[in-house]
Amino acid sequence: MKHCCICILAILFFACKKTKIDPAPQFPSTLYLNGITKKSKIRLFTNKGEITDQSVIDKFVKTTKGFTKKDTSFTSGETLTFFSADSAEIPNSFNSLTVVKKENQLIFKSTNRRIITAANLESNYKMGRYQSEIEPVWDGKFSAYNMLVGYGDYSALKLSVFEYNRVSWFVQWNWGDTSSPDILTKSSSSGTMFNEFNESYISSIQKNDTLAIQEYFYSFQKK
Repeated sequence: MKHCCICILAILFFACKKTKIDPAPQFPSTLYLNGITKKSKIRLFTNKGEITDQSVIDKFVKTTKGFTKKDTSFTSGETLTFFSADSAEIPNSFNSLTVVKKENQLIFKSTNRRIITAANLESNYKMGRYQSEIEPVWDGKFSAYNMLVGYGDYSALKLSVFEYNRVSWFVQWNWGDTSSPDILTKSSSSGTMFNEFNESYISSIQKNDTLAIQEYFYSFQKK
């Protein structure tokens, strides 16, 4: 009899546990930016591979603009608003976004397309892990959409972001005076991408091109 009672209680326990339903999210739901957290150390890439020598990394960062974001908690007016389970916006940055939620991952896609050059496509856009369809339009330009990725739910979310610094060297041919040596010219760029870094992009980095990245989480919380 004792064993029978235990079995009945166990069945009731698991039945109750199975039928427990999480409360449905309420919309609109506005989340506020309240912190930035470093996701990884600074990483440096060149010649289709990664450089792990810390002294080399430090030297490169010192000679470029460096990275501006630090680990910090704060109160901010920056917001992320979910209008429904599949639509959102980040005012002043991404006014209209579709949302696809897969367990604790949320993938955002802008509804407004952007026109980018072939150079931007290779040097910037493809650094992001999540990419939209890319279509040629005119004059060597392409149509694409901004993609973002976060982890959490409709009331608390960590949005993936990374900063990058790139230095490239190229030969500027001296056509006017063939007796003079060609000039080695330096080109540099930096920026922030609301995406995750695309690891497969490393194989496209050449020896005359050096890229450093720093990954972060932007934390948003509903008040």
